[in-house]
Amino acid sequence: MSRVYFIRDARGERRVSEADMPLSVGSDEHSDVLLPATGVEGRIAHIALADGHAFIQPDDAALPLYHNHERITESTWLKSGDQLQLGDAVLHWTVQGDQVSVQVQEAGGEVQLRPPQQPPPAGSEPLPVMDNAAPAAPAPRHLRRLVIGLLLLLVMLAAFVLLATPFQLRITPEPGTQSISGLVPPVSLGGRLLALPGRYTVRAARPGYRDLEQVLELPMGGFREYALTLEELPGRVTLRVEPGVNFELFVDDEKLAVDAAGIAEIPRGTHRLRVQAQRYLAQEQSLEVEGFGKAQSVAFSLQPAWAEVRIDTRPSGAEVRVDGELRGSTPLQLELLQGTRRIGLTLTAYKPVTLQQDIEAGVPLQLDVIELQPADGSLSLQSTPPGATIRVDGNFMGTTPATLSLAARREHRLQLSKPGYRSTQQSVTLEPLQVRELTLTLPPEYGTLFVSTQPADASLSVDGKPVGKATRRLRLTTRPHTLVFSKPGYVTHRVTVTPRTASSRTLDVRLKTLAQAKVESTPAQITTKAGQRLRLVRPAGSFRMGASRREAGRRANESRRLVQLQRPFYLGEKEVTNAGFRQFRSKHRSGTLDGAALDADLQPVVQVSWDDAARYCNWLSRKDGLPPAYREQGGRMQVIRPLNTGYRLPTEAEWAYVARVLGQTKPARYPWDGSFPPTAVVGNFADARLADTLADVVPGYDDGYRGTAPVGSFAARPPGFHDLGGNVAEWTNDYYAVYPGEAERLVRDPTGPEQGDHRVVRGSGWRHGSITELRLSYRDYSRAPRADLGFRIARYAE
Repeated sequence: MSRVYFIRDARGERRVSEADMPLSVGSDEHSDVLLPATGVEGRIAHIALADGHAFIQPDDAALPLYHNHERITESTWLKSGDQLQLGDAVLHWTVQGDQVSVQVQEAGGEVQLRPPQQPPPAGSEPLPVMDNAAPAAPAPRHLRRLVIGLLLLLVMLAAFVLLATPFQLRITPEPGTQSISGLVPPVSLGGRLLALPGRYTVRAARPGYRDLEQVLELPMGGFREYALTLEELPGRVTLRVEPGVNFELFVDDEKLAVDAAGIAEIPRGTHRLRVQAQRYLAQEQSLEVEGFGKAQSVAFSLQPAWAEVRIDTRPSGAEVRVDGELRGSTPLQLELLQGTRRIGLTLTAYKPVTLQQDIEAGVPLQLDVIELQPADGSLSLQSTPPGATIRVDGNFMGTTPATLSLAARREHRLQLSKPGYRSTQQSVTLEPLQVRELTLTLPPEYGTLFVSTQPADASLSVDGKPVGKATRRLRLTTRPHTLVFSKPGYVTHRVTVTPRTASSRTLDVRLKTLAQAKVESTPAQITTKAGQRLRLVRPAGSFRMGASRREAGRRANESRRLVQLQRPFYLGEKEVTNAGFRQFRSKHRSGTLDGAALDADLQPVVQVSWDDAARYCNWLSRKDGLPPAYREQGGRMQVIRPLNTGYRLPTEAEWAYVARVLGQTKPARYPWDGSFPPTAVVGNFADARLADTLADVVPGYDDGYRGTAPVGSFAARPPGFHDLGGNVAEWTNDYYAVYPGEAERLVRDPTGPEQGDHRVVRGSGWRHGSITELRLSYRDYSRAPRADLGFRIARYAE
């Protein structure tokens, strides 16, 4: 419903709608509701709507604005009959249906009286006019008192109406009886109650509900609403439990109190009731509780949670403990709660017995008579010499000295033995709880040992005692002896021997030099923490790098050089893969070329610069706890000289030695046996699959791959090393240089120039197909990554 508002102020009467809201109230000409001069210029308040309800809000909290004679400083709801005083003006707010009257009147001003314009209603007569007549007789005294009382009552009623606060009280559900008491009882008016501000007590009752008694604090001014709720009475449930033992009640798994008469108060609804009592099985049932204080009963029949158990022993009189609690002596009949029980039986001079017995409620149990075994005796056994092995009745029982527990009243066979001594035996029988001491002597026995040593003048010690020259005859007890052979410059040799009485023994010992032992102690292969496997290479003698001038396909940079490698080194069995490199640099991608995919995990990594290969080596050295082989200067990696044992790229000489000399009777020319081209599939080279892209391919050759192959796809050559020819060319550690005129000058462990523009690249790859490139003496160089260029790792062994 949309209300219409009639405003009556100094401008006259006009009509506005809810669309014109809010309305400003003030004494200036721009105000929607114009007030007489109030002493305050401008707007004083605003009238607005919220959810269909009108309210007034002061424009300035400091201005004197009164609502029903009470000063307000914030928004206040408006209801019919409200009166607002703003300075010298009074605003009346009246609501009749969908019409609202807003009337402004000057406080204390005289009201101009105007008769209606239309004539009086038909049939009405004017009030009679009285002449000056004699004054009426004075009213009797009691009449005057009545009039005065009525006037006082009217005054009191007026004061009550002015001071009273309207309120409404709702009680759910509707009570049978209800009362409100206070200093002045409330007055019912139009469905609402009027009462003076103060404290009132509300009382209400209804069958099936708790009596309500609620204190209300009624403030002054404004309409108040109070909503109260009667609390429903729970049902009174009597529990009948057989047998009549103390019990606990759980309602929906919550413990609930039960009074002395066995009555529990339970809320209305369906509940799960469980009764628990000591030594009885819990009983449970569902109950529909009626509530509202109604009485109900429910019966529970408890079943015992124990069983009758009979225990007997032979001999009798043993103490019985159940779960550690003393319960009596055998023979004994007792009640045991259901479950697994630990039953202990003890009797002086007999071994204790412990039983684990499952007890089922209500099922009697009679145990078989338990035979108690006599308690053990104690034997303190020693030997000369000590440390002899003890066997009792053939069972190992430790070494002397020892204290043995032996079954009483039985004969036991003792046997003592020790290397280098003859065994001894004795029988012994003990009584229950008897303590006995026994010492046995073992006579020594000897054997002969003939010792021969190289070198003959080595020294010998036996069991830590020097005995002189190592080559000699020894007479030793028939037990293990430690012999130590030593000589300066040789590795000390230690051996343990056990002479025998029946026959002599000959011992030949050959000591190793320190250098020989060092070589033999170096492992033949190692595996990095990143998973790469490297093989040990022990170079022997000198060899020639480069190629003869008469060799087909030879290039000018392949000058002959005489080289000797002296330090053993490790070289990777395979080229580093994409997966291996991505452990170091996860975002690396080898990409594609000529329609060939190069980025699979097991393919060799390519598109890697020499600097990034060196950084990878340093990363690997850190993982394995080795010194870095490179240092970074100005964004470029430099070799640390002299070369240490950190992971690095192989030197050109190391690569050439393994590829051409290792395991060969003469230097190999190709990575296969025979001449060019190969007659079998021996590696990944440029072949028929790349004939649409490359001009130089191996005639009539198909290795099965358009691009790179997974590392190790082809047979190792030399044994243990894959892809030294084919798959990808490989970075080496050296700066590129040529070496003319050095064919006869021996160079030991060369590492290349200390500076340069390019690095040496050795070996052929999947894009190489000519006789020049497939030779093992082929030398290339680069300073940029390529799609056919990868690397393998190396390091010195010491």
